[in-house]
Amino acid sequence: MTQATLIRELFAKNVTRNIPPVVYFKDQTPAKLADEVSEYIFTGGWPEGHPRKARTSEGIHESYVKLLRAIADELDIPGGPSLPTCWISGFYGSGKSSFAKLLGLALDGIELPDGRSLADALLARNTTPRSDEFRAAWDDLTRKIDPLAVVFDAAGAIRIDEHIHTLVLRKVRERLGYCTRQESVADFELRLERDGEWKRFEQVARATLGQPWSAFKDRAMCEDHFSRVMHAMFPDRYTDPMRWADSRAGSAARGESPEEVVEAIGDMLRFRRPGRTMTLFLVIDEVSQHVLGHSARMDSLRAFASALGTGLHGRAWLLALGQQQLEKQAGDEFLAWARIASRPSCASTSRTATSATSSIDACSKRQTGPSATSAPCTPVTAPTSSCSPTTATTSARTISSRSIRCCPNTSS
Repeated sequence: MTQATLIRELFAKNVTRNIPPVVYFKDQTPAKLADEVSEYIFTGGWPEGHPRKARTSEGIHESYVKLLRAIADELDIPGGPSLPTCWISGFYGSGKSSFAKLLGLALDGIELPDGRSLADALLARNTTPRSDEFRAAWDDLTRKIDPLAVVFDAAGAIRIDEHIHTLVLRKVRERLGYCTRQESVADFELRLERDGEWKRFEQVARATLGQPWSAFKDRAMCEDHFSRVMHAMFPDRYTDPMRWADSRAGSAARGESPEEVVEAIGDMLRFRRPGRTMTLFLVIDEVSQHVLGHSARMDSLRAFASALGTGLHGRAWLLALGQQQLEKQAGDEFLAWARIASRPSCASTSRTATSATSSIDACSKRQTGPSATSAPCTPVTAPTSSCSPTTATTSARTISSRSIRCCPNTSS
């Protein structure tokens, strides 16, 4: 008598393993990333004429390839891109977080527990017939830059009434090794670097505290330790060991403008990550949840995106995530710097095991003036799509002449 096959034996992996319902940006340990990338499924990637191409004309493969190529093309513009931004949208559970998180941390060079880089693991997951396009696009971009990424969820990190650009400043400081406990200390660390006093500060800190400053900068009483060092460095200005700390007691944190934040990011990269090709990628989840319906927050985000281009010329990119599509759901005022008047062609098909549709819009844009027109989108045909290809003319508030938009079948 033939022994019956158990249902669990039909699956390639243990179906009783823990499978989180969504991907969280805060989970960035190598072990967790290894689990997430091992579960990642690339859709699309079918050659022209293949029967499955009609069903999945644009998928994860196409979205990654288009986005990587668009960034690489923008970097070739003389003077760099003036609006280095990308908007990634999709319904809750559509896969946008997986898409952006894996991309950002792969660019950051994360190493997995087995010794492979996350980038190599992600590239290996693409087993589509056109996987060589993904690898070629990846290699082309990473040959031009030395990438560094700061990947975080705005909803879990932002403070009440805080703007995105000040949150970015805090996260970049943290990533580059500045003090994380006190913003006043982190601000002065950068000031010392700008004035050429940093090496002397480190020497005086070791002599005064008995250990390197790195051993104290993230302690709860870092402000007191910093004050002692400042007294030792500038005894005429700070006449007792607590003078620096006392002079800032009870003072409110200084509010930086978007332009000041961009200047600070540029300087921090110059001091902590020197190199002509060092490029920062800011990958931020739940941006729309924070700015939608708040005109001041939207204005500051628009100003920050523009300042990144004019101030850093492609050395920093903003990849923002949200559930709203820029052209349909966000409203007339939402991210006007990244909108076009008409919705481009897109394809949206049901995610496996759900009835919801999903899409990702990946937009790389270049500012040339208020009367610029968008590049035509590649026509896409999909059984469940109601969109038609369009070539849109920008409104007076839109400052874009190049637009790459990808609406894939997403899977996480």
